[in-house]
Amino acid sequence: MNRDLVFGCASLALAVGYFLLAAQIPESQLADTVGPQGLPRIYAYVLGGLSLVLVAQSLRASRPEPSAERPRPSAENPEPGVESPTLSARSQALRAFGVVVIGAAYIAVVPWLGYIVSLTALIAATTYYQGGGANRRVAVVSVTGALLFWLLFVAILGIQHPAGFWPDLF
Repeated sequence: MNRDLVFGCASLALAVGYFLLAAQIPESQLADTVGPQGLPRIYAYVLGGLSLVLVAQSLRASRPEPSAERPRPSAENPEPGVESPTLSARSQALRAFGVVVIGAAYIAVVPWLGYIVSLTALIAATTYYQGGGANRRVAVVSVTGALLFWLLFVAILGIQHPAGFWPDLF
């Protein structure tokens, strides 16, 4: 059994437990249309969905391909099917720190640039930082992702967002 399958099953169990706990949150007379259970349930659905995707991918990856040849050992990859680690613990920590810096920059600029523009920049910067490059596809994914998050949190759930200086221009 591989690590992704174990982690996916554990995450799925966590999502079910989180959903059951969220369902026990009492309704309030002052609740809005989403209610106090709304956002925790959405988190549980998202975690459950991502867990199922991870489980499905790990099961699909664990099936042997009938016509594929096994890779031969080489100096770069001494054991077939096992990649040598390329990042040291220090470089991994620095990469994680870089992601935190991108998140902090997002928090710093969101009051002035607004939610959609800042989130677009956050998605693009994170994608670029993780090696995704800067091209038209990244731009489309960034803008689409920001609009979908805006639609979910602002339009559907009614959660207020920082508009930035844009409304003053029009």
